[in-house]
Amino acid sequence: MSNRHYDVVVIGGGPAGAMTSYYLARQGVRVAVLEAKAFPRDKPCGGGLQARVISHIPFDISPIIRGRVRRIALSYGLTRAHTRTAADPLVFTVLRSEFDQYLLDKARESGAIVRQGTRVQQIATTSGGKVKVVTESDTVTCDCAVGADGANSTVNRLLNPRSSYFWQAGVYCEVPEAVLERGAAEPDRMLVDWGTVRGGYAWAFPKTGSINIGAGGPTAVARHLRTYASEFAVRTGLVRRQTAEQLKFTGHQLPTLTNATVLAKGRLLLVGDAAGLVDPFTGDGISAACHSAYIAAQCIIANLGRGISDVGGYAEQLYSALAVELLRSRKLLTLSIALPRRIYSLFAHSDRAWQTFCRVVCGQDSFDALRKEVLGPFGFASKAIEFVASLWEARAIGSAACSEPVRTLPT
Repeated sequence: MSNRHYDVVVIGGGPAGAMTSYYLARQGVRVAVLEAKAFPRDKPCGGGLQARVISHIPFDISPIIRGRVRRIALSYGLTRAHTRTAADPLVFTVLRSEFDQYLLDKARESGAIVRQGTRVQQIATTSGGKVKVVTESDTVTCDCAVGADGANSTVNRLLNPRSSYFWQAGVYCEVPEAVLERGAAEPDRMLVDWGTVRGGYAWAFPKTGSINIGAGGPTAVARHLRTYASEFAVRTGLVRRQTAEQLKFTGHQLPTLTNATVLAKGRLLLVGDAAGLVDPFTGDGISAACHSAYIAAQCIIANLGRGISDVGGYAEQLYSALAVELLRSRKLLTLSIALPRRIYSLFAHSDRAWQTFCRVVCGQDSFDALRKEVLGPFGFASKAIEFVASLWEARAIGSAACSEPVRTLPT
């Protein structure tokens, strides 16, 4: 493999990288996937696929689906749980080890060269205008390189400082069915808590054989998330306290792009988490990862077909298709931090807000519609309200002095 040349090298074999490679290989592009780890591998993630992801995966994923969620039990401050029901599944649950392996196998079957256990050490542009990718074992060149290597992307470091993203954090634990309290987990119902930690929430995704329990929020509250997730597991009756104390949570950082984020430059482009495509309000990153893969592949194919390797048009396409919606979601998160009770009340008791949320999760409506539900009759003053909310958000989560939970969690 030494000094091999490809049309495209995709760095990272997760959902964004696998799907980008799948689309490229299907069109006859010579593409290699360089993945640092060996699959199947565990991935810190809740494993909940929002229904909209189905429209961005052009093949059947039912073999690896472990649950279909139609009901959400929403609590506020670990109390007052209220269950809402949707007509169709809102979330499909998976084990990330199985899901990621499945997508990568589809890329390989389509003709992509997949190299696992291959860690990229350096990326540079050659004197001839190609991209040189240096791994631990050899060097390859390509006409275009795709950064699909997650939140700590090697490719991304060439394009952006860390400050170009809004950062959140999550902790996760896949809890075996055998240690759950009998009858506590229902196969079509996920649990969500809101308003306990500033800007954060906890969840439980039911799956065949296990349930994923976790919590997420802005990095300012990250140190509280393990305690929060454990207490959530106890208060919801999923596990006993002594069991919750033994749960092994793993953490992960979640980036969301900002107006300052560079998504492509020259022969380099970013997809998935490397591009900062995590939905800040719901924490979903897989839907946008798979969507960005399609946009990236189509842009690369079009440019290669014209003998052009520059992917400058990708950023504009991604912005109109995805980034605008993520920035809207970011505004909604700001409002939710300032008005947590309002958010809970709407989701728990307003049929109109609930239906709007369902349409958003299914890809049928925009976060802008949900934001309007939150603002209600004060929509005429949206700019002023959002400005005040942003100041409150900065006060609530933007400084160490104000990063404590809203209420103290029991120890």
